[in-house]
Order: sequence, then C-alpha cells, then structure tokens
Amino acid sequence: MIALTDVGLFSHLLAMIAFAGLFVVAVTRQSNGINHWLAGAALATTLWAACFVAAYVIDPALQPWISPLQTLKVGAWVGLLLHLLRPTWLGGGGEARSALWLGTLLGFVVSLQFAADLHGVGRNALTGEGDVSASLFLVARIAVSVTGVVLSHNLYIASGGGQRSGYRLLAIGLAGLFLYDLNFYTLAFLVPPGSVDLYNIRGAVNALLVLLFVFAARDAWVQGARVSRNVAFQTVAFSGVGFYLIAMSVLAYGLKLVGGSWGTLLQVTFLFGTIMLGVVVVVSDRFRAWLRVTIARNFYRYQYDYRSEWLRFIATVSAPEDAQGLPERVVQAVASVLDARGGWLLVPDEDRLVPLATWRMESRPPEPLALGSPLLNWVAQDRVLDLDLVRAGEMPDAPELPAWLAAERRYWLVIPAFNRDALAGVLLIGRSLVPRRLGWEDEELLKTLGRQVGSYVAESRGQSALEEARRFEEFNRRFAFILHDIKNLVSQLSLLARNAERHADNPEFRSDMVATLKESVGKMNALLGWLSQRATGAGTSDRDVSITGLLGDLVRTRRGAWPALSLSLPDDATALLVRGDPARLEQMFAHLLQNAIDASPAGAPIRLDVAAAGSEVVVTLADRGHGMSARFIRQELFQPFTSTKPGGFGIGAYEAREIVRAHGGRLDVASREGEGTSFTISLPMAGEIGAGARQLTGEHV
Repeated sequence: MIALTDVGLFSHLLAMIAFAGLFVVAVTRQSNGINHWLAGAALATTLWAACFVAAYVIDPALQPWISPLQTLKVGAWVGLLLHLLRPTWLGGGGEARSALWLGTLLGFVVSLQFAADLHGVGRNALTGEGDVSASLFLVARIAVSVTGVVLSHNLYIASGGGQRSGYRLLAIGLAGLFLYDLNFYTLAFLVPPGSVDLYNIRGAVNALLVLLFVFAARDAWVQGARVSRNVAFQTVAFSGVGFYLIAMSVLAYGLKLVGGSWGTLLQVTFLFGTIMLGVVVVVSDRFRAWLRVTIARNFYRYQYDYRSEWLRFIATVSAPEDAQGLPERVVQAVASVLDARGGWLLVPDEDRLVPLATWRMESRPPEPLALGSPLLNWVAQDRVLDLDLVRAGEMPDAPELPAWLAAERRYWLVIPAFNRDALAGVLLIGRSLVPRRLGWEDEELLKTLGRQVGSYVAESRGQSALEEARRFEEFNRRFAFILHDIKNLVSQLSLLARNAERHADNPEFRSDMVATLKESVGKMNALLGWLSQRATGAGTSDRDVSITGLLGDLVRTRRGAWPALSLSLPDDATALLVRGDPARLEQMFAHLLQNAIDASPAGAPIRLDVAAAGSEVVVTLADRGHGMSARFIRQELFQPFTSTKPGGFGIGAYEAREIVRAHGGRLDVASREGEGTSFTISLPMAGEIGAGARQLTGEHV
C-alpha cells in the first residue's frame, strides 16, 4: 500500500467537504435527470475521500477500501457522461447498438476492477510488488481513464457555446479528473512504484474541479446534445490511439519481463517502433476513409451528413481559382464524397463523349464513348452504374461495356451528369480507398451531385461559347478595319497608277512605275478577294484531290527551309484520293507543319507518313519538339485565339480541325512534354464521305 501523509489528509479532507457540498447542491436543485446522476457521482467521490481521511485518522485498516471506492467513483462519473450523450443513441438502429456495446463494455471493465479490488488485487498494484494480475489491473485503470477523457472531449465538442457554457465547464472538469488519473496510473505502470506525492495530492486536485461541477448543476445550462460525425470521428480516432498505446505498453512491459538484461533495450525499441507505426496508420488516407465509413455504418441512421457534404461540394467547386480549372474541381468534389482515388469528366463532342478533365488520374485517359452506345443509353435513364457488379456478372440488366472499360479495373462508377433532363456528360470515378457497395443512399446522393455537375458543365460550356463568339466578333471587327484601310490604299494606288500612265516624259520611269504599281494593285486586289472568300465562304471547290501530290508539293517547298523534313508514302500511292477543296486541305497541312517547325529545335526531324486504313487515308505528322501537356491539349489547343506564341492569333490548330471535320474526317493528337507531338489526320477516300460529313460549299470556319 502507498503511504498516507499529512498532505494527503488535508487534500482528501478538502475533497470530502467540496464534493459533499456538490451533492447537496445537486440534490436540492430541481432536476430533469442530470442532477440525479451528478449527485450520485458526487456522493461516490465523497465516500472515496472520507475513506482516505478515516484510514489516516481512525483506523489504517480502512486503507484497502480506498481502491474499491476509487473504482466506484470513476464508474459513477463515466455513467454521468454516458447519460449526457444518450440523446444521440436514442434513435435506434446502429446508434443504439453502439451505445449498448459501449455501455456494456465499460460496465464490464468497471465491475471487473471492483471485483479485483474486493479480492485484494489492487493493494500491491501501485507498489510495484504485484504479479501479472496487478499489472493488468493498472492497464484496466488506464483504459477507463482514456475512455473518460475521450467521452469528455466528445461532450465538450457537442456542447457548443452560448447557454450551454455550463455543459462545456462540466466537460472540462471531467477531462481534468480523468487526465490526472491517466497520468498517475500510466507512470505507476511504466515506472513503478506509484508516486506517493501524486497519490496524496489527488484529493485537492479533484476538489478544485467542484466549482465547474456546481455551475454544470444548473439545468438551464445543461441540455441534451447530439454528437456530429466530425466529433464521432475524432472520438473514435482518439480512443483507438489511446487503446493502441495501452496495448503497446502492455506488450513492451512483457518484453521487459522476459528480456532479461536486454529487457529495457527491447522495451524502448518496441515502444518507439509501434508509436511510429501508429502515427503512419493514423495519418493514412485509407485508414481515415475506412474509419469514416465504419462510423457512418455503426453510429448513425444515415450514412452521410448531407449538410456537411453539400457545403464541402460547393466549397470545392467554387474555390477562388481560374475558370479553366472548374472541370477538375467538379471531378474532385464528387470523388471526395466517396473517398475515391480520382476520376474523369467526359463531355459531348459531336457523336461521342470525350475526356475533358481529370483529378488525380492524369495517366492513361479513357477512350471516347460513342453516343447511343448501350452504356450511355443505360446511364441516360438517370442510373449510377457500379462497374464491379457488371464485371462480376451480378447485374442481370447490366449494359454491355466497351472492351477497354471492362478491362480497366481502376474505374469503379459511371455517374451521369444531367442538365434539364439532357445528358451533359458522365463521370468516371476511380476506386474508393475503402472497398464498398453502393446503397440506395449512395445512389440518391450521387444522382443529385450528378445533376449539379451537369448544370456546372452546361454553364461552363455555354460561357465558353459566348466568350468564343465575343472573340470572333472582335476578330471580325478588326478585319473590317483592315479591309477598309486596304480598300483606301488600293484606291489611292489605282489613282496613282492612272496618273503615272499619263506622264510620258521619262520612258524608263513610266515603265518601272507602271509595272510596280500594277503589281501592287494586283496583290491588294487578290488579298481583298481572298478576304472576301473567307468572310462569305464562297468560291470553294469540291473535287478529287491527290493527297500524295498535295503533300509532295508542300514538302518540296518547305524542305529548303527545313532540310530534316521527310515524306513516307505507301507503295500504291496513286489511289489515295479524297474529295474536297485542295486549297483548304493544303492550308490545313501547312498550318500543322508550321506548328511542328515552330515547336522543334533546329535540325530536328519532322516526318509525314501516309497510309490507307480501310476506307480512310491516314496522314501522321510527327515531330520531336517540346510537346504539350494533356491538359493543354484537352482545354486550350483547339480553343480559338489561345496561343502560346508571342503575337500569335491562336486559330491555326482550331482552323485545321474545322477543315478536317468539314471534309468528313477526324484530327487526333498525341503528345508528351519534352518528347514531341504527333497529329493524325484521317480523311475518307473519294466516294466514302458519309452523310454526316459537312458540305464544303458555303462552309465558314
């Protein structure tokens, strides 16, 4: 037994008087339940302090009863905490089961301690002379103290401010009571025997907390509170950390017992290693995701805190960043709800859905999804598709998946995004950090978020279209000014040419001037005619064009400026004919070739490869220049008036793609930063242009 001192007598006498007064206050005040529990805890503490005083003053044989009364005191305060937190668990279901489990476990531990006390196990627990049962007794004391601290923290967070300030004072007082016990018993376990000073002064420390408990006795200040999910997450996490440290301390103590002369070294090394392991686990995203899902399933009737999820979604989407990053933030907002590793947003582009933005899944973008495919027809019914169920054959009505999506197991969900009942895109969500099956609650939330995503996507695309139209308007306005100036210049030069023809004084001057002015006028008129064609779309031709001849002429004219330019043709190149306007096709290839030259270092090879693929002519233009990022290709390369060149208009790539589309073809891009870029132009052979191809005559791009 630990020695009782004069300081201990004064300390516990003060505690006896203080808690007896608290008992009177709690009993005499009108109560709706809490003061009954508070009075019971105060009475148990009073008996504990009185036993200490009686053992010192009357009969030392009463000292063994201090430990059982300590157990009774702690059990009473834990019971008060459980009573205060019970409103959250009265809803039934998982909450009630969790409360019953927690209450039963604590009751069992406290009862076990009380029984051990009655059998004298606790007598030598603090002296360092006990056996293994005495050490386990201290571990139980530490476990209950940890639980008390966690519940006090739970109570404090749940209370809030204002008229519940008394509630928070109660939580602070209880936390202080349990923290002192936790410190005392932990030191007694790790560095036996227990501190005589800490043992004797404990009564005075407890007495200091009585003022907080007196304020908490006012019913008007103490109301039932509900524990938020964040509080529950922190509570469970802290509890897990506490019990983890207890378990590791027990194992370290065992190593010290069996390790002989190496015991202390093994104990310190093991404790350090396990603490570091615990830190790594606690900060792990996977562990935190698992803990959130577990808490939602076992402590709450509904899986999500909808207010919290909605606020987080809005905060992510409306983050003060550039407008170009909105699609990425939309993907992030949805993926975060499911603790997913990332995802992609696919939006309509002609007859397919193409990748637009990603979050944390930059490598290997998904392939386009054809509109009208079984997959898109299925999700267009406003249904969320679990790809794992489809791959496992557990969905009888599952749509047929594209081969690449069936094999790409990093994707988990397909979520439709609607805008006014029209499919505005789909979200491909990656796997969750915690394996899980979707329930009705998940699906309803995801469908709601999908509609919100659809509105954002539609708004963003509409804004981009308006901005594009505004830029075209400004561009056309500038051209109007240029045309006006050129027209005035042509008129002046025409007049000068006519005047010069009338001066025959100097034959040489007349001849040179007339030739020069006529040439200038001819160029200006040609420019006016070309600009007029660009503005009206008239004057285009539609005939069979030899791709090999067109590219051959282009390479010959450019090879003098870029000797490393090469052209590779198939054996039978004469049959590679396409239907279209040769001038516009030559303009398209010239745009792309000039871009390749501008992006390549001097002397770097640029290669043009021509091949036939079924009913299409495929031309690949590859360079080894600085390349482009995937984000730039998706969001900026084909945006008009967006250029990385100083003074550039930024319409070359955009116009090239529009010319290819006008001829019924397709332009694809593959690029890696620092390695180069490859443009692939696929054009239908003459006679193969489908009904969906655009008419060339009158087309304006």
